[in-house]
Amino acid sequence: MGNRALKYSLALLLAGCVNEPVEWGDVSYRQSQLGDPDARSAAMSANLPAITGTSAPCIRSIRTAGDAKELFRTWWSSRSDSDVVLSMQRSGDEGGTWQPPVEVESRDRGRRGCARPAPGIFYDQVSGYVHLVYFIEASDGAGVFFAHSMDKGGMFHSPVPVVYGNSPSIASVAAHGDSVVVVFEDPNSTTPRIGIVLSRVTGHIFDQRGQATPDDVPAIAPWIALDHNKIRVWWKTPNDSAGSAERVGYRDGIWR
Repeated sequence: MGNRALKYSLALLLAGCVNEPVEWGDVSYRQSQLGDPDARSAAMSANLPAITGTSAPCIRSIRTAGDAKELFRTWWSSRSDSDVVLSMQRSGDEGGTWQPPVEVESRDRGRRGCARPAPGIFYDQVSGYVHLVYFIEASDGAGVFFAHSMDKGGMFHSPVPVVYGNSPSIASVAAHGDSVVVVFEDPNSTTPRIGIVLSRVTGHIFDQRGQATPDDVPAIAPWIALDHNKIRVWWKTPNDSAGSAERVGYRDGIWR
């Protein structure tokens, strides 16, 4: 672990000890009912534009968000040196036509190509804002970053770090008005667990941090929902050595 990631982990630990921001309920489980993200990606890859300076899109990384009027898609594109660029597009007719792509993030130097977690995306109908979370390996440190647009994808604000760490991490984001929450695979934990950061100022600063899963509950691949101050986080359970069926764990919380 690098010095920056270590300092970041200590800060998270101290913040969690001082003031846990979410009052969590019990953990529950159900059998996995998730669809196939690769199939959804393939369906959304129609008319995907070429991104300047890249050699190929990462089709399996396409993720979408929106409502009956607005639709947004985001994806990685690989450069010839296997760094990646994150782009986003907006459609006002449910994917019939797409506006020119907007470059969100181009600082990656990880040389992983398309072998990386897909970005997370959320469109908040309350505010009209688009929120993204993603893992990159930038020259100043690897980790999960957050970016958002306040004009439906026309322009994105400068990315904000969520957590530093070298392990590629799946992350998810949800929002309601000025409130934004991000969950992520903790890249600095020795056991699989899910961290959470929270912001009351549209993600410009994440000043509340905690842990979304108990220490004794292994968890990967999180996603999250937010309704005012009510939070629900889901995660997958890693397959064990006995080959048991994958389950989905979840718990509810109240953002204090």
